[in-house]
Amino acid sequence: MMKFIKYTIIIFVTFLFQSWSSEFFTLGTIDPDFCVIVLLYVSIRNGGSTGTLFGFFIGVFIDLSSGTNQFFGLTPLIYTTTGYFCSYLKGESEKLNKLYFTSIWVIIIFIQFLIFSLIVYQHLLIQSPMQFLVKWLSTSLYTLIFLGIFQVMAPLHKV
Repeated sequence: MMKFIKYTIIIFVTFLFQSWSSEFFTLGTIDPDFCVIVLLYVSIRNGGSTGTLFGFFIGVFIDLSSGTNQFFGLTPLIYTTTGYFCSYLKGESEKLNKLYFTSIWVIIIFIQFLIFSLIVYQHLLIQSPMQFLVKWLSTSLYTLIFLGIFQVMAPLHKV
């Protein structure tokens, strides 16, 4: 029960920070996804079911709070999948080379943003594939920049 309360508070605080900082950190139409950063840390630290459930619940919380979400259910699906795959990295930082370990979670984040972008920005993919590519890469890289900043303070391989 204590673990449930702890992660409910983390979900709420992360969501509040994401909402508050969206105006402050937005570059045009691109903003970082702090929720996926927290999801990555929780999944790698706690593993399977905790990472997967955390991803699902934070995704549901995001979808419920969005008044005009035309893709309801997409965020929980994407975050659950991300939490699931990142949970396989629990305890792997000692076994894998740091470069491989880092490459794996970076690839997971890129794929997560690609799937999200393919659905949400599908009109761009058809009308202007280059704009789609720029949108996908810029949102991914912007989030990864913030993740890199967090890596300096609390590296994922030490979590």
